[in-house]
Amino acid sequence: MTTTTCSLEHDPISLDLFAADARPDLADLYLAGQAESLRRHLGAAAPRPPTLAGAHVVLARGRGGGALGGIRVHPRGPAAPLPVELALGDRCPIRAAIDRAPAPVVEACGTWLAETSRGGELAAALALASIAVARALGARRIVGCAHQHALALYRRFGAVVDPDLGVHPWPDPRYRTCVFWVDPSTCPPGQAAIDACLAGLRRADPPPIGRAA
Repeated sequence: MTTTTCSLEHDPISLDLFAADARPDLADLYLAGQAESLRRHLGAAAPRPPTLAGAHVVLARGRGGGALGGIRVHPRGPAAPLPVELALGDRCPIRAAIDRAPAPVVEACGTWLAETSRGGELAAALALASIAVARALGARRIVGCAHQHALALYRRFGAVVDPDLGVHPWPDPRYRTCVFWVDPSTCPPGQAAIDACLAGLRRADPPPIGRAA
């Protein structure tokens, strides 16, 4: 995996795309940022940190290397159930649905943003980068789950909710989480689309100017 960089007028933002097993230092940054995000939203109910073995990670970093957000992509294997199977397997027939999907199937999950990065296009850039990773892995389908506050983001890139798999109060009763599918072949080409999202980043405070490097 490679590193893509976009320089903004005020802060450079880099997207690091890497195999978690090969870059434990960056994987730890991702996990620390996700843990903080989960604590912010779920408090004491925040789940344990995920296992990143075999995962590919997209990590956004700002000036000085601080983590601004991330997402990860998990390939499915015979002995490697996807995180969504572990999360929702006792609530809906997700395993059977994945078995029926065109293989290879990967999962995009674990999206988080630092408090200072919310409200702009960084989440879109991360989602697009995860699609680029899925394509690089040869995936024919991406599966994921999203609650009511995040679903619109994935729908921008072709996500289709699976009505047969229901809506679930997960990870806690405040959320209505559903399963979605994405065909990576129908999404915008990776690099140009990622650059466009990064160049369009907007901050809460003016002046909101960005430029792709």
